[in-house]
Order: sequence, then structure tokens, then C-alpha cells
Amino acid sequence: MRRFPLSFLLVGLLGLLAAGGAVLGAVQAPTGTDLAVHNAATATLTAARLTGTYTASNLNGDIVSFVYKAPGIATEVARTPQGVVKGRRSVQGRTATGLLAPIQDLLGITTFTAKGGAFVSKEPAYVLAPGSQRSKVSGTYRSVVHLDAGYVVSVLLTLNAVDQGQHIVATVHVRLTSVGSWSRH
Repeated sequence: MRRFPLSFLLVGLLGLLAAGGAVLGAVQAPTGTDLAVHNAATATLTAARLTGTYTASNLNGDIVSFVYKAPGIATEVARTPQGVVKGRRSVQGRTATGLLAPIQDLLGITTFTAKGGAFVSKEPAYVLAPGSQRSKVSGTYRSVVHLDAGYVVSVLLTLNAVDQGQHIVATVHVRLTSVGSWSRH
């Protein structure tokens, strides 16, 4: 009776699985630019305090200054482009953490390229739609991100899409002036 070298077969099989896992990991691993943005976004989101401003196309030119304190307390002051205060508010919980949504959203993007000191991503707009609505959305979703000292310090999001025949153009720009102990000079 002949003995089958089972141990050699098992070692060979494990070697093939390890090699396959390494190849799969390399193919699916985020690029260096994606990692830079994701690491900076994570560091920014976990900072104890953030200050900055945001503008959005639906705010008619108004600029909102904010101070965010972890784990979910924020104050906002809205001003006209001429600097006239339009309103103030303090928010907590989801409303406060919602200020960080443009930074949080960066963690789901894996198509960044480095361009002139910025990290840029352009994706199909349907990625923003719920699964059942994706086939009805066309257009693009563009992100331009600037980093400094390992933090996200600026995010410009631009949506140019068509949703069920309705053309949508929207922008959001978040600019941070301080993150933790970092501050813009």
C-alpha cells in the first residue's frame, strides 16, 4: 500500500491560499493617495475640537462659522457675505456631528488622485443614491481635498447630476481653521 503525502499537499494548499490572499489584498487595498485621505479624515474626525467655516450652494452666499467639540456639541454663526450676522445656534448629537458629514464621506471614496497639492476624486453621482434609486441617477460627484499636518483642512464637494429628469447642481465647501492642536497660520 502506498502512502499519500497529505502533509505536503496541505502545506502546498496553504501556500497557494496565502499567495492568493496576498494578490487579492494587493488588488483590493486602497492606494497610497486613498490611504493618505482616509488617515487624515480619521484623524480629523477623532479630534477633540474643530473650528472652521462652510458654505453651500443652497445658502445663497452665506458663510457659517462653527466650533465642534467631540463627542457631538457645536455652535454655529451664519453671516451674509458682507459679514452681517443672520443667526446663531447651538446643536448637539446628530445635528452637531452632521457638520462633519463631508469629512466622514471621504472614508467611502477610493478613487483619489494627487493633483497639484490636492486629492481629487470624481465618481458617478449614483453612488450617493439608495440602491433602488441608483439606476435613475446620472452625472458626477467630485471631491477636492486638501491636507495639512495629517488632517483634512478643506473639502470641496460638487454634485452635477440628473435625478429622474431633474438637473441638480450643488456644492459644499468646508474649510477648517483648527483641528485639535493644529491651526491655520
